Amino acid sequence: MTVAIINQTIRAMCQEVKAQGSAMQNWKLMAEEELLYEAAVCIFGSQILFEVAVATADRLREQGLLRLGSHSRSTKRVERKIIEALANPLHITKDDGSQRWVRPRFKNRLASLLATSIAEIYGRSRTIQGFLSCAKSAKEAREMLIRYVWGFGPKQASLFLLRVGYCANLAVLDVHVLDYLQLARGMSLSPSKLGRLSFYEEIENTFREIADQFGHSVGCVDLAMWLTMRVAKREAFL
Repeated sequence: MTVAIINQTIRAMCQEVKAQGSAMQNWKLMAEEELLYEAAVCIFGSQILFEVAVATADRLREQGLLRLGSHSRSTKRVERKIIEALANPLHITKDDGSQRWVRPRFKNRLASLLATSIAEIYGRSRTIQGFLSCAKSAKEAREMLIRYVWGFGPKQASLFLLRVGYCANLAVLDVHVLDYLQLARGMSLSPSKLGRLSFYEEIENTFREIADQFGHSVGCVDLAMWLTMRVAKREAFL
């Protein structure tokens, strides 16, 4: 598949993403527990496949482990409860509609990150809603999330802000997006280096130029590119 065909597909996907824009969440209308759920999805997504991360957060929500009332427990107790909740397989529906059962990898690591984040935020009388409300810009909100949410680097914090509808001008520099930058711009980037915010923002500025060429917001192009490259790689077009 050539870059021209990929770009054409991305442009078409941008129209689809824009059409779904009205379904985006509004963080100002979301309850704190909903924001914690979205944070859990993004924390887990840094460690495991995204669809498994969503199923993992769904399991914890179903078992009441993302309710604010559970945060009075000790960090270790919350951690143990999360590990217990993930002991049984998770039900996953794949893109093609098929279904399977999976056991989440690194469940001890996932439990530690989420339990520590809960303690760092709610144990100190903070809230995610408070972080978002007091930030003066999307970049400042991202910096605050990186500081207080364990497991959040620039990519995870950006994804969270896009998912809750906080902004549309941050890039989620996922491996699929990095593959596009390699293919279209010859940029060979190590995901590990993007953990440094200053370097992440440097690459994000390059991506912003690309988004301008497509004529859509950074968030729109980012998601369209992610979808396009993911399918192209899965179907062995690349």
